[in-house]
Amino acid sequence: MLEFFRRNRGAFLIILTIVIIITFSVSGAWRYDKNAQVAQALPTDHAMTVFGKDYTNAEAGQVSRSLQFAMQHLSMFDLYIGLSSLGKQDGSNSGGGIVGTALVLQQLLADTGIRASDAEAVEALKKLPNMQTNGVFDPSRGQQVEETAGMYGLSTADLLDIMRLKIGLEKLKELVTKNYAVSSLAAEKQYASSQQTMKVSTIAFDTETFKKDLKVTDEEIQKAYDEGKETYKTVEKRAVKYVFFETPKDLDKVAEVEKRVALQKAVSDRLNAFTEKSLAAGRDANLEKLATELKEKVETIAAFEQATPPEALKTEAALVEAIFTQPKTQPVSDAVKTDKGWYVFTVSAIEEPKQQELAAVKDKVKDGLIDKKAAEARSKAVNEVRDFLAAGLKDKKKIEDLVKEKKLTLSPVTDLDAATPAPNVPNSTQIAAEAAKTGVGQISQAVDTDKGTVLVYVNAKELRKSDNAASLRKQQADSLASKEGEGIFQAWFAKKVEEAHIETPVRTETAA
Repeated sequence: MLEFFRRNRGAFLIILTIVIIITFSVSGAWRYDKNAQVAQALPTDHAMTVFGKDYTNAEAGQVSRSLQFAMQHLSMFDLYIGLSSLGKQDGSNSGGGIVGTALVLQQLLADTGIRASDAEAVEALKKLPNMQTNGVFDPSRGQQVEETAGMYGLSTADLLDIMRLKIGLEKLKELVTKNYAVSSLAAEKQYASSQQTMKVSTIAFDTETFKKDLKVTDEEIQKAYDEGKETYKTVEKRAVKYVFFETPKDLDKVAEVEKRVALQKAVSDRLNAFTEKSLAAGRDANLEKLATELKEKVETIAAFEQATPPEALKTEAALVEAIFTQPKTQPVSDAVKTDKGWYVFTVSAIEEPKQQELAAVKDKVKDGLIDKKAAEARSKAVNEVRDFLAAGLKDKKKIEDLVKEKKLTLSPVTDLDAATPAPNVPNSTQIAAEAAKTGVGQISQAVDTDKGTVLVYVNAKELRKSDNAASLRKQQADSLASKEGEGIFQAWFAKKVEEAHIETPVRTETAA
């Protein structure tokens, strides 16, 4: 593997430089030359201060690349989301973003003496799904992960540090919340809510019913078009040419580890050679010329809309997203990873959005006006009926009599369970959720559905009998304790972020 890195160190260093630049264009660690129009950032420049300690671009960049790699290549979304959710109590993140939060966490782990051993980190790394085949650690996958990590400027030690951060976060949560006990009353309420069966009836207000007698004049259509003219444009289309580096198929069926590694390495070598030449050429890079030199096949796709990709790209959402966000100033893209392999592409043509005249979109404008008017009429009717029913029920009148007076239909629904959607009841999840918040003998708030709106009348709520009620109660209590404990930990961590006084340098402009 070391030989692999030595032979390809040029491409790795270029990629590493790009990653650092992209990372700190956001954090503000830049010096901007207004006359030369060149942004410069040095690895030794100050990036941020956390708990009074200064970090350079190189140090903060290492953390940033580690987190990016953990999410994109190890699928450690729990770590990334966990760090993203920590910060200030007002919901905003710290001044240093997720990197600042990670540095706060590192310091807190050091202060509390929490550190996972190498053995713990290795075992945790082996258990990640991206490192396994059929539920068992796969050395060839480990090899592939290490090689990809190298492209991020990360070593095996860095991978273990990522795992230490993940393990440390969980241990710190446990330390902070270990003495917390959930309220028995709150746990019982949650158990009752999740284990009750609700007998309900619904009153439906279908949008189509309110469209029947609606009229729209030409004057209204013209006005709506004029007011929203900018929204009536054709959709941008892009044509693309690409080179595909396919991941070897059926690797799990290849018994020899050496052969699996060799197959993967062959693809990595091709991809690396292509991207190295592309990066070296910079803005003069030409996909077809590179493909000819390296004997790679170029595929061509005619112009298409992002929402309706051609058959060849229908399952490649990441690639389609990259095509439509590719900067016009970058002739050849970075490598885009998908489940099937890697793509390098060039946008060969762009059809810009064009203004559509009223004649071309008149029916669309008309339909939009009708939808709007119908929604307004439906909303008004729902509010009036709900107020009428709520007042009548308060006066001890029967729901059947009230519905009859308004010439509405009260439809009984199969018994609902707040925890389990009823497969034969449209929008049962939303209906059950609203019914759970509504008292017996009362009318719910409006529930929007795919066809319009429904009001829910709750006939009864019954606690289901269960042979494992004690076990379910414990599960509910544990779940509630975990949820509330998470809130306690977030509040505690937010306070620590404030105490860290994270500071980042302000971007400045200097004359040449």
